Amino acid sequence: MSRVAIFGAGEIGGAAARVLAARARIDTVQLIDESPGIAAGKALDLRQASPIVGSDTRIEGSDDFSAAGGATVIIVADPAGTPGAEWAGDAGLALLRRISEWGHLQHSVLICAGAGQRALMQLALDELHFPRRHVIGSAPEALAAMARALVAIEANVSAVQVALTVMGRPPDRMVIPWTEGSIGGNSIASILSAAQLHRVETRLHGLWPPGAGALGTAAAMVAEAVATGSRRLFSAFVSLDRDNGTRAPVCAWPVSLGPSGLERVAAPSLTGRDRVVMDEVLE
Repeated sequence: MSRVAIFGAGEIGGAAARVLAARARIDTVQLIDESPGIAAGKALDLRQASPIVGSDTRIEGSDDFSAAGGATVIIVADPAGTPGAEWAGDAGLALLRRISEWGHLQHSVLICAGAGQRALMQLALDELHFPRRHVIGSAPEALAAMARALVAIEANVSAVQVALTVMGRPPDRMVIPWTEGSIGGNSIASILSAAQLHRVETRLHGLWPPGAGALGTAAAMVAEAVATGSRRLFSAFVSLDRDNGTRAPVCAWPVSLGPSGLERVAAPSLTGRDRVVMDEVLE
């Protein structure tokens, strides 16, 4: 039985719960927040909407964070009591310590949904020694979706025809492997001019961080891929092994996900300029 626990019933957490409920591929979604009544209220709203969209996903609301024990996936989102604030800093680290003490990560994959949670992920790995395969940041997938939308506009096609990934450390150290991306099966680089690609990259830099709806949707899609398995590539924050055995800093890579969390990391072909950017990111 698949169960996703969302820590934080703010805008990001609420969006993730709404997408998971509507897609109906997860058995149970728990929306957990310390603000009394907010998580329960949002869960009730989603339960009432479920028959309209034909979903039988069970939606629960709670203020008890320990109830997440045994969840397939735990999404760290944003607390409802502080609008616009993701779990981060000392409060975020304290939450991760509680997750560690409860032993949730023995069976659960942790997804950090916020755009500013890359540093929190690094703390989880360096200080709390969370398993690297079980710690994933979903925000780059929201950025990749915006990149697909911009490419679709330039090519005058539907965004569903566009496939691409985002790498690096957005927004200042970001790479899109254009030669690996495609529009309807054809290389993006063969359809769009260099000027168009540059225009997409320039506009994309100004779109970070993504909005709460995009971040929540990306977290939901990544959680679903972990819980049910998926063959598609996602852009996600992860930490990798270096060739010398040390850990690389958390940054975005194209990855495939499944029940064990991080299952495979793709190695796209990069231009000389892109390799320089990635080398700076991995220093």
